[in-house]
Amino acid sequence: MQGRARRRRLGGQAGTTLIELLVSTMIIGIAVLLLVGAFSTGLLDATLTKRNTAVTAATQYELDKIGAAAFASAPVPYSECFAVDNPARPVAVALGGACPAGSSLRVDVTENDGQPGVQVWTVQAITYPALDAIGTPVSVYKVNR
Repeated sequence: MQGRARRRRLGGQAGTTLIELLVSTMIIGIAVLLLVGAFSTGLLDATLTKRNTAVTAATQYELDKIGAAAFASAPVPYSECFAVDNPARPVAVALGGACPAGSSLRVDVTENDGQPGVQVWTVQAITYPALDAIGTPVSVYKVNR
């Protein structure tokens, strides 16, 4: 009789219970959720960093272009389109004009007369084709010497 009770007890402890299976499934689910969350956050950070780098480079390009140009008595505002994902040259269009296919960034360059002989040039980066402003406009003074 003693041997039979002992065998029952050992036989009832073999295998996994439903509770153990649910707990291990939840732990694996939480681990997968954390990995997917970390991956999507990293992907979003990389995309934003790429966009911000492109905006900084395009803004600096336009500021250098303004600085290198001669002082014009009747300056013309313009927009310039940039293709961030392929190595295409910037394309100048009329202010607020449509950019060619493949462009993902448009930079609007405008000029306001401050005082006689002083121009205030403003550079604003805009996503294209969504037309949402990125960051704050950057202004630079150009003086007729």
